[in-house]
Amino acid sequence: MILLAIVFATTVLLGVPVAFCLGLTGVVFILVTGKASLMTIPTLMFGGIDSFCLMAIPLFIMAGFLIQHSGVLSKLVELANALVGHLRGGLAHVNIVASMFFAGVSGVALADTAAIGSMLIPPMIKEGYDRKFTAVVTASSSVVGPIIPPSVAMIIYAYVAGGRVSVAGLFLSGVVPGIILGLGMIALAYIFSIRRGYPISGEKFSFLNVLRKAKSGILGLMVPIIILGGILSGMFTPTEAGAVAVAYALFTGIFITRKLTLKKIGYCFLEASKTSAVVFMMLATAKIIGWLLITYQVPAKLTAILMSTTANPQIFLIIILLSLLLIGFVLEAVATMIMLIPVFAPAALAYGIEPHHFGLLFVMTVQVALITPPVALGLFIACRLAKTTIEEVFIDIWPFLFLIFGIIILIALFPGLVMWLPRLFGYT
Repeated sequence: MILLAIVFATTVLLGVPVAFCLGLTGVVFILVTGKASLMTIPTLMFGGIDSFCLMAIPLFIMAGFLIQHSGVLSKLVELANALVGHLRGGLAHVNIVASMFFAGVSGVALADTAAIGSMLIPPMIKEGYDRKFTAVVTASSSVVGPIIPPSVAMIIYAYVAGGRVSVAGLFLSGVVPGIILGLGMIALAYIFSIRRGYPISGEKFSFLNVLRKAKSGILGLMVPIIILGGILSGMFTPTEAGAVAVAYALFTGIFITRKLTLKKIGYCFLEASKTSAVVFMMLATAKIIGWLLITYQVPAKLTAILMSTTANPQIFLIIILLSLLLIGFVLEAVATMIMLIPVFAPAALAYGIEPHHFGLLFVMTVQVALITPPVALGLFIACRLAKTTIEEVFIDIWPFLFLIFGIIILIALFPGLVMWLPRLFGYT
């Protein structure tokens, strides 16, 4: 295991893409130990992606791109402006609420950052917001993307966990935390806005105006309703839900908004393919590492070590969450999930922690890597859009980091706050 860690750390520090780091680590381990044949590697890699449920990943990503280019996203932003634009720092709140709305469409944090950021960062800067603050708000609010269903990260967790959790149960468990996180960010942005004198952007709040904007934004809001409604009613599986979402997005963009052209559809297919390819390459190469870990009984040995250290499940959770937070400083979310779910999930089960609760906490914590330098992919995208640097936004990002991790700890200690919804539908 020390050999695994050394090879992986070395390749990461050399700048090798994470998917290839995982593959090279497995190859080196097999060559050095001689415990298996290299001929097992293609079989393991194919087995890592040969699953019907994983087909949902490119479908949800594709649906997000199609909705974005069909003109529906701008309607969701207008609805967010009608709801919170009248508050001090209105555009910051619009940014957060729009991210929550778009989270129910794409389920991919980086897509959220790029789409919302390109629409709202320029007008925020024009209205007098600091460039560093616009980048921080955009990147931080995108963390909600993989928490509010549908969520690509939750699909990956359910697959890697090996049948211990259901995708629908994880989706439901993310509804309440996503809303809590969004409201907490709005409160924090309001404090920033009061202290720095950011402007009120929207008109005076009007319930009739909200209804009008909701009517035009219903096309986007229908996506999570169709997905969750179809899954919970038993009409279709999560994978089929992804296909339905793509069909709905195509129909909306071609026949209702009429903004989806063949060129735009081709672009959406290309971008969705590239994004999905990264995820699937990591799933394939991580299968090698997962097989090695299970072969050498690492999960069982780790569980024994932890159980000898503490018998308290809450202390165990705090240890795991802090570990994931620290790992997020050097490794992005998907890679962390694929590598560590097979190790930590069995240990959580041994402590009697409800699998959906642990899955929710795992997914929420690894998403913090989007805004923790030096990796911070979400923060890099937002900084590029705001034309600022990581160094400049470093001071403003800490309050959002403390807020997010504080909410995660709260959910860890008081699971009843969020798990009542999946329990209501019989998933826990």
